[in-house]
Amino acid sequence: MIQIYLMDWLNLALKLLHVIAGIAWIGASFYFNWLENKLDRLNNRDEIAGNLWAVHGGGFYHLEKYKKYPQTLPEPLHWFKWEAYVTWLSGISLLSVIYYFNASTYLLATDSSISAINGIGLSLLGLLLFWLIYDILCKSRLVNKSAIFIAIIFIVISFFSYFYSNIFNPRAVYMQIGAMVGTVMVANVFFVIIPVQKKLVDACENATEVSLELGKTGYLRSRHNNYFTLPVLFMMISGHYPTIYSGDYGWLVLIAVIGILVMVRHYFNLRGVGKAKNSLIAIIVLSTLALIYVLAPSQSKDQNQNKEIVTIAEAQIIIEKHCVSCHAAEPSNKAFAIAPNGIMLDTQENIITHKNQIYKQAVLSKAMPIINTTNMTDEEREKLGIWIEAN
Repeated sequence: MIQIYLMDWLNLALKLLHVIAGIAWIGASFYFNWLENKLDRLNNRDEIAGNLWAVHGGGFYHLEKYKKYPQTLPEPLHWFKWEAYVTWLSGISLLSVIYYFNASTYLLATDSSISAINGIGLSLLGLLLFWLIYDILCKSRLVNKSAIFIAIIFIVISFFSYFYSNIFNPRAVYMQIGAMVGTVMVANVFFVIIPVQKKLVDACENATEVSLELGKTGYLRSRHNNYFTLPVLFMMISGHYPTIYSGDYGWLVLIAVIGILVMVRHYFNLRGVGKAKNSLIAIIVLSTLALIYVLAPSQSKDQNQNKEIVTIAEAQIIIEKHCVSCHAAEPSNKAFAIAPNGIMLDTQENIITHKNQIYKQAVLSKAMPIINTTNMTDEEREKLGIWIEAN
Protein backbone atom coordinates (compact mmCIF):
# COMPACT_ATOMS: atom_id res chain seq x y z
CA MET A 1 0.00 0.00 0.00
CA ILE A 2 2.77 2.47 0.93
CA GLN A 3 4.54 1.67 -2.35
CA ILE A 4 1.44 2.56 -4.37
CA TYR A 5 1.01 5.74 -2.32
CA LEU A 6 4.60 6.84 -2.94
CA MET A 7 4.36 5.99 -6.65
CA ASP A 8 1.33 8.27 -6.91
CA TRP A 9 3.38 11.12 -5.44
CA LEU A 10 6.28 10.36 -7.79
CA ASN A 11 3.87 10.31 -10.72
CA LEU A 12 2.40 13.67 -9.68
CA ALA A 13 5.82 15.27 -9.12
CA LEU A 14 7.10 14.13 -12.53
CA LYS A 15 3.94 15.27 -14.32
CA LEU A 16 4.11 18.68 -12.68
CA LEU A 17 7.80 19.05 -13.53
CA HIS A 18 7.13 17.92 -17.11
CA VAL A 19 4.32 20.42 -17.58
CA ILE A 20 6.25 23.33 -16.03
CA ALA A 21 9.40 22.65 -18.07
CA GLY A 22 7.32 22.04 -21.21
CA ILE A 23 5.56 25.39 -20.82
CA ALA A 24 8.95 27.13 -20.49
CA TRP A 25 10.43 25.32 -23.50
CA ILE A 26 7.47 25.64 -25.85
CA GLY A 27 6.86 29.19 -24.69
CA ALA A 28 10.46 30.08 -25.59
CA SER A 29 10.01 28.43 -28.98
CA PHE A 30 6.85 30.42 -29.68
CA TYR A 31 8.47 33.65 -28.52
CA PHE A 32 11.70 33.40 -30.47
CA ASN A 33 9.96 32.32 -33.67
CA TRP A 34 7.58 35.25 -33.28
CA LEU A 35 10.56 37.51 -32.61
CA GLU A 36 12.35 36.29 -35.74
CA ASN A 37 9.24 36.95 -37.83
CA LYS A 38 8.68 40.44 -36.40
CA LEU A 39 12.23 41.83 -36.68
CA ASP A 40 12.59 45.15 -38.48
CA ARG A 41 15.26 44.31 -41.07
CA LEU A 42 15.43 47.73 -42.78
CA ASN A 43 16.46 50.36 -40.26
CA ASN A 44 19.58 48.89 -38.67
CA ARG A 45 23.30 49.36 -38.27
CA ASP A 46 25.52 47.32 -40.61
CA GLU A 47 26.18 44.54 -38.09
CA ILE A 48 22.51 44.20 -37.10
CA ALA A 49 20.21 41.77 -38.92
CA GLY A 50 17.07 43.15 -37.33
CA ASN A 51 15.62 44.85 -34.28
CA LEU A 52 12.33 45.02 -32.42
CA TRP A 53 10.70 47.34 -29.92
CA ALA A 54 8.14 45.90 -27.49
CA VAL A 55 6.21 46.92 -24.40
CA HIS A 56 5.26 44.42 -21.72
CA GLY A 57 4.63 44.39 -18.00
CA GLY A 58 4.91 48.15 -17.62
CA GLY A 59 8.22 48.56 -19.44
CA PHE A 60 9.79 48.98 -22.88
CA TYR A 61 12.22 46.49 -24.45
CA HIS A 62 14.57 46.90 -27.39
CA LEU A 63 16.02 43.73 -28.91
CA GLU A 64 18.62 43.40 -31.65
CA LYS A 65 19.75 40.38 -33.64
CA TYR A 66 23.32 40.40 -34.95
CA LYS A 67 24.25 39.09 -38.39
CA LYS A 68 27.21 37.29 -36.82
CA TYR A 69 28.13 38.39 -33.28
CA PRO A 70 28.83 41.59 -31.30
CA GLN A 71 32.31 43.03 -30.95
CA THR A 72 32.32 42.25 -27.24
CA LEU A 73 30.30 39.58 -25.50
CA PRO A 74 28.46 40.84 -22.40
CA GLU A 75 28.08 38.95 -19.15
CA PRO A 76 25.92 37.17 -18.30
CA LEU A 77 24.86 35.56 -21.57
CA HIS A 78 21.51 33.79 -21.21
CA TRP A 79 21.13 30.34 -22.76
CA PHE A 80 17.89 28.53 -23.49
CA LYS A 81 18.60 24.82 -23.09
CA TRP A 82 17.66 23.56 -19.64
CA GLU A 83 13.96 23.90 -20.42
CA ALA A 84 14.40 21.35 -23.21
CA TYR A 85 16.55 18.97 -21.18
CA VAL A 86 14.28 18.97 -18.14
CA THR A 87 11.18 18.49 -20.30
CA TRP A 88 12.70 15.43 -21.99
CA LEU A 89 14.18 13.91 -18.84
CA SER A 90 10.93 14.29 -16.91
CA GLY A 91 9.00 12.94 -19.91
CA ILE A 92 11.17 9.84 -20.21
CA SER A 93 10.88 9.35 -16.45
CA LEU A 94 7.08 9.50 -16.76
CA LEU A 95 7.18 7.05 -19.66
CA SER A 96 9.18 4.70 -17.45
CA VAL A 97 7.05 5.07 -14.32
CA ILE A 98 3.70 4.75 -16.09
CA TYR A 99 4.39 2.54 -19.10
CA TYR A 100 7.68 0.68 -18.65
CA PHE A 101 7.41 -0.35 -14.99
CA ASN A 102 4.05 -1.99 -15.69
CA ALA A 103 4.49 -2.68 -19.39
CA SER A 104 2.26 -5.75 -19.55
CA THR A 105 -0.70 -3.63 -18.40
CA TYR A 106 -0.08 -0.12 -19.72
CA LEU A 107 2.26 -0.54 -22.70
CA LEU A 108 1.40 -3.73 -24.54
CA ALA A 109 -1.87 -4.55 -26.29
CA THR A 110 -3.91 -7.36 -24.73
CA ASP A 111 -3.32 -9.60 -27.75
CA SER A 112 0.37 -8.70 -28.12
CA SER A 113 2.62 -11.73 -28.48
CA ILE A 114 5.82 -10.02 -27.35
CA SER A 115 7.17 -9.86 -23.80
CA ALA A 116 7.21 -6.75 -21.65
CA ILE A 117 10.99 -6.39 -21.91
CA ASN A 118 10.86 -6.69 -25.71
CA GLY A 119 8.10 -4.08 -25.80
CA ILE A 120 10.24 -1.67 -23.80
CA GLY A 121 13.17 -2.39 -26.09
CA LEU A 122 11.10 -1.65 -29.20
CA SER A 123 9.88 1.57 -27.62
CA LEU A 124 13.42 2.77 -26.90
CA LEU A 125 14.57 1.65 -30.33
CA GLY A 126 11.87 3.81 -31.90
CA LEU A 127 13.20 6.88 -30.09
CA LEU A 128 16.65 6.29 -31.53
CA LEU A 129 15.58 5.31 -35.05
CA PHE A 130 13.31 8.29 -35.57
CA TRP A 131 16.10 10.69 -34.55
CA LEU A 132 18.62 8.98 -36.86
CA ILE A 133 16.22 9.05 -39.83
CA TYR A 134 15.32 12.69 -39.21
CA ASP A 135 18.96 13.73 -38.73
CA ILE A 136 20.03 11.99 -41.94
CA LEU A 137 17.24 13.76 -43.84
CA CYS A 138 18.30 17.12 -42.38
CA LYS A 139 21.86 16.56 -43.57
CA SER A 140 20.74 15.65 -47.07
CA ARG A 141 19.70 17.90 -49.94
CA LEU A 142 16.07 17.02 -49.24
CA VAL A 143 16.03 19.46 -46.34
CA ASN A 144 15.94 22.29 -48.91
CA LYS A 145 12.91 20.75 -50.63
CA SER A 146 10.29 21.45 -48.00
CA ALA A 147 7.36 19.56 -49.55
CA ILE A 148 9.35 16.36 -50.09
CA PHE A 149 11.00 16.63 -46.66
CA ILE A 150 7.64 17.07 -44.89
CA ALA A 151 6.09 14.21 -46.88
CA ILE A 152 8.89 11.83 -45.90
CA ILE A 153 8.62 12.80 -42.22
CA PHE A 154 4.87 12.13 -42.33
CA ILE A 155 5.42 8.77 -44.01
CA VAL A 156 7.97 7.80 -41.35
CA ILE A 157 5.67 8.85 -38.49
CA SER A 158 2.79 6.99 -40.17
CA PHE A 159 4.89 3.84 -40.40
CA PHE A 160 5.87 3.98 -36.75
CA SER A 161 2.28 4.73 -35.70
CA TYR A 162 0.95 1.73 -37.61
CA PHE A 163 3.76 -0.52 -36.41
CA TYR A 164 3.26 0.30 -32.75
CA SER A 165 -0.53 0.04 -33.07
CA ASN A 166 -0.02 -3.68 -33.68
CA ILE A 167 1.90 -4.31 -30.46
CA PHE A 168 1.03 -1.45 -28.05
CA ASN A 169 -2.33 -0.47 -26.64
CA PRO A 170 -3.84 2.62 -28.35
CA ARG A 171 -3.07 5.04 -25.52
CA ALA A 172 0.56 3.90 -25.41
CA VAL A 173 0.89 4.38 -29.19
CA TYR A 174 0.14 8.09 -28.81
CA MET A 175 2.59 8.42 -25.91
CA GLN A 176 5.24 6.56 -27.91
CA ILE A 177 4.96 8.81 -30.95
CA GLY A 178 4.94 11.84 -28.66
CA ALA A 179 8.11 10.60 -26.99
CA MET A 180 9.75 10.04 -30.38
CA VAL A 181 8.95 13.54 -31.61
CA GLY A 182 10.01 15.01 -28.26
CA THR A 183 13.30 13.11 -28.50
CA VAL A 184 13.97 14.61 -31.93
CA MET A 185 13.25 18.06 -30.53
CA VAL A 186 15.63 17.74 -27.58
CA ALA A 187 18.26 16.06 -29.76
CA ASN A 188 18.07 19.08 -32.07
CA VAL A 189 18.83 21.27 -29.08
CA PHE A 190 21.61 19.09 -27.65
CA PHE A 191 23.38 17.93 -30.83
CA VAL A 192 22.84 20.88 -33.19
CA ILE A 193 21.46 24.13 -31.78
CA ILE A 194 23.61 24.42 -28.63
CA PRO A 195 26.85 23.33 -30.40
CA VAL A 196 26.18 25.96 -33.08
CA GLN A 197 25.67 28.59 -30.41
CA LYS A 198 28.89 27.53 -28.64
CA LYS A 199 30.81 27.95 -31.89
CA LEU A 200 29.33 31.42 -32.32
CA VAL A 201 30.37 32.33 -28.77
CA ASP A 202 33.90 30.98 -29.35
CA ALA A 203 34.17 32.95 -32.59
CA CYS A 204 33.10 36.09 -30.78
CA GLU A 205 35.55 35.60 -27.91
CA ASN A 206 38.46 34.81 -30.27
CA ALA A 207 37.47 37.36 -32.92
CA THR A 208 37.49 34.73 -35.67
CA GLU A 209 35.33 34.57 -38.78
CA VAL A 210 32.29 32.32 -38.79
CA SER A 211 30.18 31.17 -41.70
CA LEU A 212 26.64 32.50 -41.93
CA GLU A 213 25.59 28.94 -42.80
CA LEU A 214 26.41 27.92 -39.25
CA GLY A 215 23.67 30.10 -37.83
CA LYS A 216 21.25 28.94 -40.52
CA THR A 217 21.78 25.32 -39.45
CA GLY A 218 20.76 26.06 -35.88
CA TYR A 219 17.86 28.20 -37.04
CA LEU A 220 16.54 25.42 -39.30
CA ARG A 221 16.43 22.88 -36.45
CA SER A 222 14.82 25.47 -34.19
CA ARG A 223 12.20 26.09 -36.86
CA HIS A 224 11.49 22.37 -37.13
CA ASN A 225 11.06 22.21 -33.35
CA ASN A 226 8.54 25.03 -33.59
CA TYR A 227 6.40 22.97 -35.97
CA PHE A 228 6.65 19.93 -33.69
CA THR A 229 5.36 21.81 -30.62
CA LEU A 230 1.60 21.57 -31.18
CA PRO A 231 1.60 17.86 -32.12
CA VAL A 232 3.68 17.09 -29.03
CA LEU A 233 1.28 19.07 -26.83
CA PHE A 234 -1.63 17.11 -28.30
CA MET A 235 0.06 13.79 -27.63
CA MET A 236 0.86 14.88 -24.06
CA ILE A 237 -2.84 15.34 -23.26
CA SER A 238 -4.29 12.65 -25.58
CA GLY A 239 -4.41 10.06 -22.81
CA HIS A 240 -7.31 11.95 -21.25
CA TYR A 241 -9.44 11.62 -24.39
CA PRO A 242 -10.03 7.95 -25.25
CA THR A 243 -12.56 8.86 -27.94
CA ILE A 244 -9.58 10.03 -30.01
CA TYR A 245 -7.21 7.09 -29.65
CA SER A 246 -9.37 4.05 -28.91
CA GLY A 247 -10.91 3.37 -32.32
CA ASP A 248 -9.79 0.72 -34.79
CA TYR A 249 -7.85 3.36 -36.72
CA GLY A 250 -6.49 5.36 -33.80
CA TRP A 251 -3.05 5.48 -35.41
CA LEU A 252 -4.54 7.08 -38.53
CA VAL A 253 -6.42 9.63 -36.42
CA LEU A 254 -3.09 10.52 -34.81
CA ILE A 255 -1.56 11.26 -38.23
CA ALA A 256 -4.56 13.38 -39.19
CA VAL A 257 -4.38 15.44 -36.00
CA ILE A 258 -0.63 15.94 -36.41
CA GLY A 259 -1.24 17.21 -39.95
CA ILE A 260 -3.93 19.63 -38.78
CA LEU A 261 -1.78 20.99 -35.95
CA VAL A 262 1.23 21.46 -38.22
CA MET A 263 -1.03 23.54 -40.49
CA VAL A 264 -2.17 25.57 -37.48
CA ARG A 265 1.43 26.29 -36.53
CA HIS A 266 2.22 27.15 -40.16
CA TYR A 267 -0.67 29.60 -40.29
CA PHE A 268 0.61 31.52 -37.27
CA ASN A 269 4.15 31.53 -38.65
CA LEU A 270 2.86 32.96 -41.93
CA ARG A 271 0.78 35.47 -40.02
CA GLY A 272 3.93 36.58 -38.21
CA VAL A 273 5.46 37.71 -41.51
CA GLY A 274 2.22 39.15 -42.88
CA LYS A 275 1.54 36.28 -45.30
CA ALA A 276 -1.39 34.57 -43.57
CA LYS A 277 -3.71 32.76 -45.96
CA ASN A 278 -7.44 32.46 -45.28
CA SER A 279 -7.51 29.37 -47.46
CA LEU A 280 -5.30 27.65 -44.90
CA ILE A 281 -7.82 28.44 -42.16
CA ALA A 282 -10.56 26.93 -44.33
CA ILE A 283 -8.53 23.75 -44.81
CA ILE A 284 -7.86 23.50 -41.07
CA VAL A 285 -11.52 24.00 -40.14
CA LEU A 286 -12.85 21.61 -42.79
CA SER A 287 -10.27 18.96 -41.86
CA THR A 288 -11.19 19.25 -38.19
CA LEU A 289 -14.93 19.01 -38.91
CA ALA A 290 -14.34 15.99 -41.15
CA LEU A 291 -12.37 14.29 -38.37
CA ILE A 292 -15.10 15.04 -35.82
CA TYR A 293 -17.70 13.58 -38.20
CA VAL A 294 -15.70 10.42 -38.84
CA LEU A 295 -15.09 9.81 -35.12
CA ALA A 296 -18.70 10.48 -34.10
CA PRO A 297 -20.28 7.45 -32.39
CA SER A 298 -23.09 5.71 -34.19
CA GLN A 299 -26.54 6.52 -32.83
CA SER A 300 -27.80 3.22 -31.52
CA LYS A 301 -30.79 4.50 -29.57
CA ASP A 302 -33.33 3.72 -32.28
CA GLN A 303 -31.83 0.29 -32.76
CA ASN A 304 -31.99 -0.42 -29.05
CA GLN A 305 -35.70 0.38 -28.81
CA ASN A 306 -36.53 -3.05 -30.21
CA LYS A 307 -34.10 -4.86 -27.93
CA GLU A 308 -34.65 -6.35 -24.51
CA ILE A 309 -34.81 -4.03 -21.53
CA VAL A 310 -31.67 -4.02 -19.38
CA THR A 311 -32.22 -3.37 -15.68
CA ILE A 312 -29.83 -1.62 -13.34
CA ALA A 313 -29.33 -4.95 -11.57
CA GLU A 314 -28.03 -6.48 -14.80
CA ALA A 315 -25.84 -3.44 -15.43
CA GLN A 316 -24.48 -3.70 -11.90
CA ILE A 317 -23.48 -7.33 -12.46
CA ILE A 318 -21.42 -6.30 -15.51
CA ILE A 319 -19.84 -3.39 -13.65
CA GLU A 320 -19.00 -5.52 -10.60
CA LYS A 321 -17.33 -8.02 -12.90
CA HIS A 322 -15.23 -5.55 -14.87
CA CYS A 323 -14.98 -2.23 -13.02
CA VAL A 324 -15.25 -2.58 -9.24
CA SER A 325 -11.82 -4.13 -8.77
CA CYS A 326 -10.46 -0.60 -9.38
CA HIS A 327 -13.47 1.66 -8.82
CA ALA A 328 -14.33 0.86 -5.22
CA ALA A 329 -13.80 2.41 -1.80
CA GLU A 330 -11.06 -0.17 -1.27
CA PRO A 331 -9.87 -1.41 -4.69
CA SER A 332 -8.83 -5.06 -4.88
CA ASN A 333 -6.56 -4.21 -7.83
CA LYS A 334 -3.12 -3.79 -6.26
CA ALA A 335 -2.24 -1.05 -8.76
CA PHE A 336 -4.57 1.39 -7.00
CA ALA A 337 -4.66 2.54 -3.40
CA ILE A 338 -7.86 4.50 -4.03
CA ALA A 339 -10.43 4.55 -6.83
CA PRO A 340 -9.02 6.26 -9.99
CA ASN A 341 -10.28 9.85 -10.21
CA GLY A 342 -12.34 9.19 -7.09
CA ILE A 343 -14.99 7.35 -9.14
CA MET A 344 -16.52 4.48 -7.14
CA LEU A 345 -18.96 2.09 -8.79
CA ASP A 346 -19.59 -0.34 -5.94
CA THR A 347 -23.23 0.67 -5.33
CA GLN A 348 -26.23 1.27 -7.55
CA GLU A 349 -26.32 4.90 -6.40
CA ASN A 350 -22.71 5.42 -7.49
CA ILE A 351 -23.38 3.70 -10.81
CA ILE A 352 -26.30 6.05 -11.53
CA THR A 353 -24.20 9.07 -10.51
CA HIS A 354 -21.37 8.14 -12.88
CA LYS A 355 -23.39 6.61 -15.72
CA ASN A 356 -22.22 9.26 -18.19
CA GLN A 357 -18.57 8.45 -17.47
CA ILE A 358 -19.34 4.74 -17.81
CA TYR A 359 -21.03 5.39 -21.16
CA LYS A 360 -18.11 7.42 -22.44
CA GLN A 361 -15.32 5.14 -21.22
CA ALA A 362 -16.81 1.65 -21.51
CA VAL A 363 -19.41 1.96 -24.27
CA LEU A 364 -18.38 4.68 -26.72
CA SER A 365 -14.59 4.66 -26.60
CA LYS A 366 -14.13 1.16 -25.10
CA ALA A 367 -11.13 2.58 -23.25
CA MET A 368 -12.15 0.89 -20.02
CA PRO A 369 -11.33 -1.49 -18.49
CA ILE A 370 -7.68 -0.55 -19.06
CA ILE A 371 -6.62 -2.37 -22.25
CA ASN A 372 -9.61 -4.62 -21.46
CA THR A 373 -7.72 -6.71 -18.90
CA THR A 374 -11.01 -8.20 -17.68
CA ASN A 375 -12.12 -9.10 -21.21
CA MET A 376 -15.36 -7.14 -21.26
CA THR A 377 -17.29 -8.34 -24.32
CA ASP A 378 -19.02 -6.20 -26.93
CA GLU A 379 -22.31 -7.73 -25.80
CA GLU A 380 -21.71 -6.52 -22.25
CA ARG A 381 -20.82 -3.04 -23.49
CA GLU A 382 -23.98 -3.01 -25.60
CA LYS A 383 -26.10 -3.93 -22.57
CA LEU A 384 -24.57 -1.10 -20.57
CA GLY A 385 -25.31 1.23 -23.46
CA ILE A 386 -28.94 0.11 -23.65
CA TRP A 387 -29.44 0.68 -19.92
CA ILE A 388 -27.75 4.10 -19.90
CA GLU A 389 -29.51 5.34 -23.06
CA ALA A 390 -32.86 4.28 -21.62
CA ASN A 391 -32.19 6.25 -18.44
